[in-house]
Amino acid sequence: MSASVRRPYLPRDERREQILDCALAVFASKGFHETSIADICGRALIARGTLYQYFADKRDVLAALVDRIVRRVIDAIQHWTPLDLSPDMVWGEEENITFVEARCRQIMEVVFADTDTASLILRVAHGTGFVGKALAQIDEHVVGVIAADVRAHIALGILRPLDPQIVAEFIVGGIQKIVLQALEDGRPIDVGRIAREIGVLVSCGLVPGAQGPPPRSQAPDGPR
Repeated sequence: MSASVRRPYLPRDERREQILDCALAVFASKGFHETSIADICGRALIARGTLYQYFADKRDVLAALVDRIVRRVIDAIQHWTPLDLSPDMVWGEEENITFVEARCRQIMEVVFADTDTASLILRVAHGTGFVGKALAQIDEHVVGVIAADVRAHIALGILRPLDPQIVAEFIVGGIQKIVLQALEDGRPIDVGRIAREIGVLVSCGLVPGAQGPPPRSQAPDGPR
């Protein structure tokens, strides 16, 4: 660190959070393996000895960062305002699309709060085995919320009697794939558009009576 750069004083807890914030930015841009302790210290404007007062090594920094993300996401999920599932509501295709859209928007806004967090979750940490189990907690909680939604809708006769777990995993996996591709292409994560498109796509197959392909016996003849 240059002697001409004055590092502002921060209380111990705030300094630790500042180091993690800087590590998030560096990991997201360079990747875990390409990032050095010097890179993190340079971003945070601290000496190496200061970082080692809080973390044992680079691996320890990543583990603490992932733990912070997991705790934040799970806490946010547990405090979500329940979406209205009143049996008195008149449900149709548009109402179901709106419901799925709202849930997908909630998921993306909390899990992929910003580009750096999304990059860490989908590109950096999933390729680093020792934090895989921690990040799996996010998938578990998000899938659990959606599966509960599907079960509740089925119980009310709003949705077809499908497997809630498979439907939930499909939605979460689809969101992750779309966000990851946007990151790889350098495109912004358009939360509103992604939520709406998934809402339309999923709802067309979930709502009873929705138009689908003809039964096999009625399919038009084609090349054999």
